[in-house]
Amino acid sequence: MTPLAITLMARPDNCHPMNRAMRSGDSRQARAPDPVGAGTLSHGKQAWLMLVVIVSMAICYPLIKVGLALAPPLHFAALRTILGGLTLVLVLAIRRKRLWPRASLARWILPLGVLATTLTFGTMFAGPAYIGAGLAAVLGNTQPLIIIVLAALFLGERISLSKAAALLFGLAGVSLLALPAWRQTGGSDLFGIVLALGSAFSAAVASVIMKRLRPGEDLMSLIAWQLVVGGSLLFAVSLSFEVSQGIVWTGTFVGILLILALAGTALSTWLWFWLLQRAEAGRLSLYVFLVPVLGLFAAMASFGERLGALQAGGVALILLAVVWSMFKVRTEPAASFLPPATQAVRRMQ
Repeated sequence: MTPLAITLMARPDNCHPMNRAMRSGDSRQARAPDPVGAGTLSHGKQAWLMLVVIVSMAICYPLIKVGLALAPPLHFAALRTILGGLTLVLVLAIRRKRLWPRASLARWILPLGVLATTLTFGTMFAGPAYIGAGLAAVLGNTQPLIIIVLAALFLGERISLSKAAALLFGLAGVSLLALPAWRQTGGSDLFGIVLALGSAFSAAVASVIMKRLRPGEDLMSLIAWQLVVGGSLLFAVSLSFEVSQGIVWTGTFVGILLILALAGTALSTWLWFWLLQRAEAGRLSLYVFLVPVLGLFAAMASFGERLGALQAGGVALILLAVVWSMFKVRTEPAASFLPPATQAVRRMQ
């Protein structure tokens, strides 16, 4: 654990930088609730909406594989995220909603842009160049483990026995999916592994921050501008390191870019963060284990890849994890979404 993490955990809750910075936003939310509703969703609705998120994410992997033959990775990622962000701005304009988030949220555009877009998408696109797309996709989707730990530390969510069991099943399944690719690379490329895990970590941290911010009606504008800002940073990095590489503008590439920007970025990013405002981050994150499973099936359909025995076992364990989390959590008490300090005060009353 880094010295910064130790310092943050050691501070009292009312002195915690994340809590202190967001207290004003929390009070504003109490006076101006989200017009679309901030109540909890039933498990059935959560499952169906998360299926939309997961399918949108999973189709990205075969499309990225094809697109990387036509464009350098960072430039490709920048175009995808900027176009996705501008799409959300257009949706806001059509709906005649506020295009810019309130001041207390606007200051988070750059930090979220770096975490959720620049680092997450940059490492996602660069990782396959070092360890292969299969292993990068699997390691990049270990974020449920990170989200569950961060949600327990900063959101006051419980790590129940059923959640821990589902997490173990999911991690075991991911490990089996990754094993064939790990054997092919010999597990020797540490830099590629760090890139893939870095994608998972930055995405997890951004998810927890977004949930703590509780942006309400400014959610879409906050997501849109962090995508544009983070994508612009990716574009700047691309200009520095990918000068000699150009994009092959074909109908295929334009089609792939539009699908990735609209479904794989604008829709999936907004819907994921929207769901986070209405359900436990830890429980929702368990569904993310399905992304490499559906990505694997998409690769089988697109490129004729075969499903080995180990991968079949991994798929079975991940499906068990998701089904377990869907049905076991129904009997557990709902977690409080109040800040940890508020929960502590109420327990003492």
